[in-house]
Amino acid sequence: CISEPLTRLIEVISQGIGAVSAPYLTRQNANAKAHEIRVITAALKEAGESQNLPVHYQNGELEMWQKPEDHQLLLEPQSVDERADSRLDYQERRRQANIENVTSIAAAELASAESVAEDSPDEDWVTRFFNSAQDVSSEQMQALWGRILAGEIRQPGTYSLRTLEVIRNLSQEEAEVIALVGKMAIVASDQSAFVSLQNRQWLSDQRNIERKYSFLLVELGILYPSELEFQVFSDEDNSITSFQHGQRLLRIERGEINQPIRFRIWGFTEIGKEILSFISFDIDDEYLEQLGLFFVARKGKAYIGNLKNTLSSGKIEYEIIREIVKVPTN
Repeated sequence: CISEPLTRLIEVISQGIGAVSAPYLTRQNANAKAHEIRVITAALKEAGESQNLPVHYQNGELEMWQKPEDHQLLLEPQSVDERADSRLDYQERRRQANIENVTSIAAAELASAESVAEDSPDEDWVTRFFNSAQDVSSEQMQALWGRILAGEIRQPGTYSLRTLEVIRNLSQEEAEVIALVGKMAIVASDQSAFVSLQNRQWLSDQRNIERKYSFLLVELGILYPSELEFQVFSDEDNSITSFQHGQRLLRIERGEINQPIRFRIWGFTEIGKEILSFISFDIDDEYLEQLGLFFVARKGKAYIGNLKNTLSSGKIEYEIIREIVKVPTN
């Protein structure tokens, strides 16, 4: 019996491309397919290199393309129309393989899910998604698109059409910069997301976060165009604030702070926040300590906590691990 999330995935795929092959909806078969391709690729590598020929294996079929300088491999003449048909056939089969790889990744993401939202993804969104995903050949980018499809099936409206357009035009290098900077994202209680710049030198020396990356992410629409200021304790009645970073929480208590505190940030746009949802966060207590020490130096108190649960109301449950204290200098 196919689960509800996988049933919804089949519906979305059918809506987007008209047909779906069942073997691509299970992790086991997807892995088996990848293993098959790796084995055959290894076996054909020597033959292809020895003849200096591109070797293409696709769904059980083998192609060896002619070298431009060697006409001996041309077994029979082809018309322009026949050559065009061959090119279009190859392009469409490659697109089909790309879509099947993306959907298999989405299926693996949804395999452990028990239910999905009642609504289905918007029809225009589905059309735009598959029109973009069909031309994604990089394994790393296919994994990204697979997670996007799974996320949209879990909760329609998670990723906007504008976000799809940004991701569609990403290069591998740009995606790597997004992942590098995105891993430093901190989410405030008002759900704004930012990279803390209160210790720029540490970011550069210890995490390789360079200023030039902000220019690229601004151009992509992931960061706001200029540096911003984040302010806390502007309300006299507010004595505690918190920041989330992956599965960690930074709790700041006012202590002896008697005026608003500001620090510089790179702020993520709505598109940027959507993209953050599929970035894998590493535990980076040292990064949180840098921000915590900023408040400790101003006579506040800071604690690192471990997130335990997010309630339906949006409130989070956590446990304090330790207090951040300034290390005395000699």
